[in-house]
Amino acid sequence: MEEEVILNKIIEEAKEEANSVIAEAEEQAQALEEEYTKKMARQTEEQFEIMKQKIALEASSEIEKAEFEAKKAELTEKSKIIEIVKEKVKQKIMDLEEEKYVKLIDEKIKSYKDEKDVEVILPKKCYEPISQLAISYGMKVEPTDEFEAGAIVKCGKIEYNYDFEENIKFKSEEIEKEIDTILFSQM
Repeated sequence: MEEEVILNKIIEEAKEEANSVIAEAEEQAQALEEEYTKKMARQTEEQFEIMKQKIALEASSEIEKAEFEAKKAELTEKSKIIEIVKEKVKQKIMDLEEEKYVKLIDEKIKSYKDEKDVEVILPKKCYEPISQLAISYGMKVEPTDEFEAGAIVKCGKIEYNYDFEENIKFKSEEIEKEIDTILFSQM
């Protein structure tokens, strides 16, 4: 019996030691689990912050791109409107009433009437009345098909170009700025 008591005592001690080892292992496991959970929570939070920053950057980039495209579209439309207005101005000049047209060209050529060897090149538009004025100022007159409205005045080797279309092209930038100011300054 004594053997049985000793054996039971050994078994009892072994159980206690096993329970102690198990309890210690469970504590270590729980500590490891808590550490791992905290580590995973930190990593998840870090990844969340990275994704948040990435999304914010992409959103900002998309907004900038959309703003750029909107500005580009606005400028394209403004350019189209300016071109339409320029064409209408050009057409209005080309469609001047004969009396106004003749008066306008007369003002240009009249300033050269005291010059020598003046030649006036005229298009078909109102050729007769303008050529008569030029001849009355002592100028030579030559017809042309190279332009539709206006005049070119040659004084010796110097040539003054009053071709309406060429002048519109030459002053195109100024005209565009003026149209832009008039049409879009209130926006």
